[in-house]
Amino acid sequence: MKDWAEYLKKGLVKEQRPNLNQIEQQIMRAEKDLKTFKLVLNSDPEWACTISYQAMVRMGRALIFSYGYLPADGQQHKTVVEITGKLLGKKFDLLIQYFDRMRRNRNVFFYDSLDTNNEAQAKKAYETAVSLLKVVKGIIQEHNPQFQFKF
Repeated sequence: MKDWAEYLKKGLVKEQRPNLNQIEQQIMRAEKDLKTFKLVLNSDPEWACTISYQAMVRMGRALIFSYGYLPADGQQHKTVVEITGKLLGKKFDLLIQYFDRMRRNRNVFFYDSLDTNNEAQAKKAYETAVSLLKVVKGIIQEHNPQFQFKF
């Protein structure tokens, strides 16, 4: 991605050496989040959506970490969604649009305590998160062949 300089100048990211442990922690926690989703879905679809969204944020962070950057501002979620989209490219525009919609819904849920999702939407959120996980693992493994993910 050629826009790193712009993000650095705006203070949205900081440079850091890629830390494989940090990347792995984010991926492992995202996978755990997706398991937790299944436990919560029937009792609270809204919270299940939020869990799927959080897993996606962790995956986006892992992807950004793998390029040697760290989200560093007060709007990290928005920055992670935006940079993840740029790193994945046009092929994944619909996935990133949905990720951003999930971000906005999560804000409404978190800050206004309003339910914005139902069980069907929660299941779509989960499917989107699983798709993003596979894509992110593939890209990270391309940059860092020492990672051996089980897809």
